[in-house]
Amino acid sequence: MWDGKVFFVVIVAVIASAVVGRMIAATYRRRVLLLMSAPAQTIAPLSAGLRPLRAARPASRAQNRAARRRTALLIVALSLAIGLTQAWWELEFVWNDTAYGPIKLALWGLMRAWIVVPALGLLWRWGWGRVALGSLAYMVVALLLILLRSDGQQSPLALVYFVLLATLPTLIVFGLAASGPARATGPYLLPLFILLGGASIIGTDLLDAMVNRGVATTPIMESVRVLGAVPVMGFFVLAPWAILAWPAWRVARAIAHAYARHLFSEPLYLMGSLWLVALLLDALAASHSIGARSLLVILCWLWLPLGVMLGRRWLAPPPDPPNLLVLRVFRRDAEVQALFDSVIRRWRSSGTVSLIAGTDLALQTLDPDELFAFLNGRLEERFIRNPDDLLRQLAAIDNQPDPDGRFRVTDFYCLDTTWKLALDALVVRADVVLMDLRGLAAGNLGCLHELAVLARAAHLLRVVLLFDAATDRTAAAAAIGGPDPRFAWFDASRLERAPTEAVAGMLLDAR
Repeated sequence: MWDGKVFFVVIVAVIASAVVGRMIAATYRRRVLLLMSAPAQTIAPLSAGLRPLRAARPASRAQNRAARRRTALLIVALSLAIGLTQAWWELEFVWNDTAYGPIKLALWGLMRAWIVVPALGLLWRWGWGRVALGSLAYMVVALLLILLRSDGQQSPLALVYFVLLATLPTLIVFGLAASGPARATGPYLLPLFILLGGASIIGTDLLDAMVNRGVATTPIMESVRVLGAVPVMGFFVLAPWAILAWPAWRVARAIAHAYARHLFSEPLYLMGSLWLVALLLDALAASHSIGARSLLVILCWLWLPLGVMLGRRWLAPPPDPPNLLVLRVFRRDAEVQALFDSVIRRWRSSGTVSLIAGTDLALQTLDPDELFAFLNGRLEERFIRNPDDLLRQLAAIDNQPDPDGRFRVTDFYCLDTTWKLALDALVVRADVVLMDLRGLAAGNLGCLHELAVLARAAHLLRVVLLFDAATDRTAAAAAIGGPDPRFAWFDASRLERAPTEAVAGMLLDAR
């Protein structure tokens, strides 16, 4: 009975986090746009000139490839460790009526480690469809290996059913709560809704116990007669929230603070969430044969914090990372988001990223701390309204790497009257610049101003300009003011894998 309640709580929490997460994401984008359009004010210039803070180390393609390879290897190693431990536990305690050897253990562990596919997909920012197909293909290969080593006792149909049962629920959870617009919000709301859902189950159990034991039966039945059964039931479902709402919120805030302290990264958090769901579903399935002891399989999850802690030094990049400044033509959301998921993702294994925030990348750069600042009604505090706000945010720039060895994106929320002030400061602190000029027209005066500022910044190593057939290169060249070997044009009409590697290489090999 308890396993059904746990399963119900998880399902409700996943659906709630997916729905509410998408609603919050849409509201967040609208709020950002509204704050950016605040009434114009007179802004004084900075009282002191800005200078680069330090000489950054140079990046390279070789260093970047090695860093990305180490991050992927950590994810693979952690998934195999959890999968093998989970398989050993099942063979030892759940299916203990059959003998097993190292080969059977390895094959079942390989199958159980299928979470490695969505985990790598999260790192490489795959879509849900690609993750689902990759996961099913992985499980099919693992299933074929098991069948080849089978002694004929396993039914292929039973194994297919087992594969689908082990894979599809977790993929559905991933699709609902960790993909699309909900990716930046849903996973961080999930613990909150699990606690609230558990509180509702406790409330209904309390009502059941009171009625069956004759405790306060008369007031309850009188309430049902006056109000109806649904309101009374609703009271016992929602009333426990008054008790657990604050602790649940504190748990969610603790997750945000842990993220701010670099205790985990976004891909590691999402990977941990997927593994927790997969292990919980395994425990619920095993509970029918061994009872509540099945929950012990969740201890396999501890490989994640242990592996991250042991691998942190191995993954740590060199100090003084270079900084990439990203500029773009606004109102081309799909193109810019694809750029973020490709080139900028690669760069983050070598250095930091700075950009002026916009609605196009609002959800791609939204982190847990910003999410809960928005939910607390404090998003406005993150906007730069005057030079003091800018200096405060410049002093708080985060140059520390995450446990997976990647650096973070720092976005600056500006008003129509402060973005030029922020631009000057960000250019001073940049080492290389990636500017997306696809769709640039002569009327995009903001972008032309940015090009002029970049042309005057003699310290910049390289400025990569992306263009397409709609780009007014004549207007752009006029803004730059003349030939400059640091400016490199790249035709990004179709920004696919090979061009993406080329763009990233131009940034990484800048000298």
